[in-house]
Amino acid sequence: MSIVPMHKVAICGPLAEKDPVIDALQRLGVMHLIPLRAADPLAPTDAAERNRARTAFRHLVDSPEQRRPYRPGTAFNLADIVGRIAENRRTLRRLSDRRDELVARIGDVSLWGNVAFPALDALGGERLWFYVLPIRQRETLDNVSLPFAIVGKDSTRLFVVVVTAEEPAADLLPVPRTHFGAVPLHALTAELDQLEIDLDKAKAERGELTRWRLLLGTELASAEDADERHDVAGKTLDTDGLFAIQGWAPSESVPAIERMAESQNLAVLAEQPTAIDKPPTLLRPRDARLGGGADLTNFYTTPAYGAWDPSFIVFTSFAIFFAMIMADAGYAAVIGLIVLWLWKRMGKTDGGRRTRVMLAAITVACLVYGVLAGSYFGVAPRPSSFLARIAIVHITNFDEMMKLSVVIGAVHVGIALVATAWLARASAGALVPIGWLAVIIGGLLTWLSAGSFARGGTAFFVAGLVAVFVGSAAGRPISRPTDWLLRVTDGLMGLTSITKLFGDILSYLRLFALGLASASLAETFNGMAAGLQISRPGLGLLASLLILAFGHAINFVIGIMGGVVHGLRLNYIEFFGWGLSEEGYPFRAFAKREIPE
Repeated sequence: MSIVPMHKVAICGPLAEKDPVIDALQRLGVMHLIPLRAADPLAPTDAAERNRARTAFRHLVDSPEQRRPYRPGTAFNLADIVGRIAENRRTLRRLSDRRDELVARIGDVSLWGNVAFPALDALGGERLWFYVLPIRQRETLDNVSLPFAIVGKDSTRLFVVVVTAEEPAADLLPVPRTHFGAVPLHALTAELDQLEIDLDKAKAERGELTRWRLLLGTELASAEDADERHDVAGKTLDTDGLFAIQGWAPSESVPAIERMAESQNLAVLAEQPTAIDKPPTLLRPRDARLGGGADLTNFYTTPAYGAWDPSFIVFTSFAIFFAMIMADAGYAAVIGLIVLWLWKRMGKTDGGRRTRVMLAAITVACLVYGVLAGSYFGVAPRPSSFLARIAIVHITNFDEMMKLSVVIGAVHVGIALVATAWLARASAGALVPIGWLAVIIGGLLTWLSAGSFARGGTAFFVAGLVAVFVGSAAGRPISRPTDWLLRVTDGLMGLTSITKLFGDILSYLRLFALGLASASLAETFNGMAAGLQISRPGLGLLASLLILAFGHAINFVIGIMGGVVHGLRLNYIEFFGWGLSEEGYPFRAFAKREIPE
């Protein structure tokens, strides 16, 4: 992956040709425009109608049934179609709400059977109020002063009817009353049947209306493109019958802009960015399928144009960190099955294709690490088996796992320092990341080794601190004697980052801690299930299966959450903290919106 080189492009032409040129640039879709003056206010639009059309379009796109759309050129009355879609949306909502009410009412009434109420006069003005009371609370009926009768019961409940002209107090019984209503069960059931038919018709109408989604989406995109062109027209520099547009474009796109300018008799100037320019950043992977790394990078920050592209490192390290936190081949297989199930669906969009490659990489990393850790849903392979022989990662070995986690952290932060040093290679400031890299190497040699290697580690450590001191001090120019003292102060202040360096590297111990927690939880659930099955034959088997299912499901979800949160955190905080010193802004092409299919 790399940061795409940019050119600053300026286009100038007759003011009368400004609108066609803006339209041509939007169709070309390769320039990030730079405002040359404060924008004019947008022309007033009917926001209510635009929002109404957007809501209608979303109603069609979200429909479970998608029918073949009408192609461009089909006769299309926008107001009529939007009105029909809005009416269908209201109908579906009204019918769905009424169905939910009926289902709840039938659930309450069905406990009492198909009761038909007599006329109110036949009861002498009295009314019937229904309660479902748990048998264990039967003694509360002793405190009821109103006439009541127990008209039925089952193994756990009493069905009580209270007779009174006015609604009883809410605290008459420790349960709320059943809202029976005056409509009998058979009438409610008949209404529900008819309602389901009406819902089916409304859903079928929604499916038929989806044929208009392409045309409606085109209208919306065209309207929003027109708004954007108007906004751009208000940001150009207009003077003496001429207009000028300026922006950034990928270097490879400059010839296309020049051809467009030549075809419209425009003047165009393309030049390399200068030291004071700050072009936008466009991250482009060499293989588009690996664009998930760029997505992860841009999610948190956009590297400055003159920085380096960390996308591939983020892509790779995130998959490794996720695998170390999940730490189970069985869970990796579940992730793989989910990815396979969603593979075709994710392939419908560019973002989905990048995401599925990222998920596939995570699956492979989790599977490999889980096999090396010898964990399959928390179960270790038999000692004499092939899987046991290749299980070289011992998660419960604290000393081994701590060393592995710290070494991974040192390598990860070291990559960031190497990249920073390379970017600053022409200045004395490169001594700072080089010095910290030497400190890391020295610290590792001293910690992991003994004898001559430990002495060499001390030499690296001291040399690194000296390099950091010199690099931090060299950035201040000398114009008076006191600047030498300030240089010393700068050098000493630079050395204070040693606490941050070691804190960040030790932060990678979370890989070990979370992996151990995941493995321990899996083993715990397995032990609980096995113990219950042995202690309670028969019913214990069902209970143990439930423990296994729910326990591993909970552990799986926790593992995914931990893998995402902490896998990204180690990249965004620790890695970016040493590798990206300056933030940029993303490249936004002035282009027509895609027409949704």
